[in-house]
Amino acid sequence: MSAYSIKSQPVWPALDWDASGRRHLLLAGAADAALAAQLAANAPAALDLIVLRHDGDAAWHALASATPDAAVHPAPDQTAALGLLRDLLAGASMGLRLYLVGSEPLIWAAAQIANAAGLGEAEIRRHRCGTLARPVYCVHCKTVTPAVHTNLAPCAGCGRTLFVRDHFSRRLGAYMGFQADAEEPGQLPAVERLYP
Repeated sequence: MSAYSIKSQPVWPALDWDASGRRHLLLAGAADAALAAQLAANAPAALDLIVLRHDGDAAWHALASATPDAAVHPAPDQTAALGLLRDLLAGASMGLRLYLVGSEPLIWAAAQIANAAGLGEAEIRRHRCGTLARPVYCVHCKTVTPAVHTNLAPCAGCGRTLFVRDHFSRRLGAYMGFQADAEEPGQLPAVERLYP
């Protein structure tokens, strides 16, 4: 960790099962065989697993097979996975614990659905893996541009060249983006790929 950090940036602690949960729901949005194997070693009795199609599905299915009452819900894409999550949360009861594994855009979209369904922060655990691309919120037109890999990016809404800040909004599920040449129009720093 650097000497200077932004307090709003998400922290990604190690992921493990919450022993206080009575049922567990894991959304696997990226391949992470090592994490799947670790979780399978002490899998809980009751598990629902939403798996997006990607290389590494076998590891998540092995996790499900290590759990006697596991139910696997395959999803062809993020939209379908979030729809499945919404449906499963609608029928959930007290004691559910939610685990979100994948890219930041997926994690924060899923967290917003979970919060709307009534889950509190103590009931949700997150593990970022896969791309480090950032969702960027334009403070000028209020559009979120997904999957930004560079320090500067064109806004998907207004077209301004945005400087991608490290400040993160949990409510919006995005990093803040400001017009990069607001003070000196046309004067832009070099574009750097920072988020592979």
